[in-house]
Amino acid sequence: MEIDDRLAAGIKAHQSGDGETALEAYKAVLAENPDHPDGLHYLGLLIFNKDDPDNAIALIEHALELNPMNAAAHNNLANIFKLLGRREDALKGYIRAVDADAGHEEAWRNLSMLAGDTAKAGDVLSVLGAITEKFPKHPEAWCSYGQALRRAERPQEAVEALETALELGIEPAGVAVRCARFLAQLGQEDRAIAHLERLVEKYPDDADAQFYLAAAKGEQLSQAPEDYVKAHFDSFAPTFDEVLTALNYETPQLIADKVKALAAKVGHPFEDVADLGCGSGLCGPLIREVSAKLSGIDLSAGMLKKAASRNVYDFLIEGELVAFLNADLPTQFDICICADTLVYLGDLKPFFEGIEKALKPGGVLLASVETQDQPDGTYHLHDAGRYSHAPSYLRKTAETAGLNYGLEECVMLRKELGKDVMGLIFQVQKPANPGVG
Repeated sequence: MEIDDRLAAGIKAHQSGDGETALEAYKAVLAENPDHPDGLHYLGLLIFNKDDPDNAIALIEHALELNPMNAAAHNNLANIFKLLGRREDALKGYIRAVDADAGHEEAWRNLSMLAGDTAKAGDVLSVLGAITEKFPKHPEAWCSYGQALRRAERPQEAVEALETALELGIEPAGVAVRCARFLAQLGQEDRAIAHLERLVEKYPDDADAQFYLAAAKGEQLSQAPEDYVKAHFDSFAPTFDEVLTALNYETPQLIADKVKALAAKVGHPFEDVADLGCGSGLCGPLIREVSAKLSGIDLSAGMLKKAASRNVYDFLIEGELVAFLNADLPTQFDICICADTLVYLGDLKPFFEGIEKALKPGGVLLASVETQDQPDGTYHLHDAGRYSHAPSYLRKTAETAGLNYGLEECVMLRKELGKDVMGLIFQVQKPANPGVG
């Protein structure tokens, strides 16, 4: 059998899931020609799938030394780096792929997705800018550049790059939403609305577009749509921790400190603790030592997978928060925490009613909210797609549900576009004696 035939047979077996046959074929290719670039490349991919990442990377890097213009190998090596959490290396790999072959659409898509989610995207801005100069008519080049500009907190330039991508004919669904969000944050609501209206006209069932259009127009939906929240955080999960670290995200530590103070006051860990909207599990390690049993609840399967990898939760439940609280739970909770989750709920009446059901008598909720201006003193959906709540509204709604509203502390929750995002950490408690306020 000719060497090219052996390679083709190996690739066919590889694609069909027959790893052993593929391995034998690739080894036969390399026995005949140890420097066969494609043999090295595909053997590297196969070995990576067999959990040998170091050798996989070495093989593909050797293949690229022999054939540096192999865009597919650059793209696959970048995919490996991405899976290993080496996001900067992945980004550079995708850039090399499109530089080698401007028609490699998969590499362009990968580059665009990763550029906006890499915390240190500013480190590669000059390279991405050069890519737009080399491929000025390629929409994905401008999209990638715009994503990185956004992460580097240069929103006006990000808008210009994304609008160029749209003019060049990029698939508009996600790009138009991102562009509109940046415009809204810059105070250019009319332009934001125009982008979103065009998108909704083309894709009337797009939940993201519908939600952000409502926010940009100042409509007061009672909560963010479940489909939007789930899809948003499933896609955000791989880079969630990295991005929030870059935003100086303080909320988990602020809430954890208060849980620990309560535990010190009672002199023992809490028996049952719930992390409501646990996300990737940032709060879990911070409160594990004061939680005999720790449960995490989240709508996003992608986030729960990240939370599970921390190995600190006894139970992880996928589901909508208010529905969970109002379900027939096997146990009530001593402590519930809710960090940066109520920003996706406007009307908190069902939430507080659920908290009253889910807490043991004397149980406590510690939660965070954002506190930008609310025109009517209740809650407000902002153009960024997040809700803020008035302190007076929190107190009234909690007390109406039968809870005692207590501690309230103004804090800086995170940074956004270089500015402090202010909010509250607040505490409510279920009366220790039923029927006693």
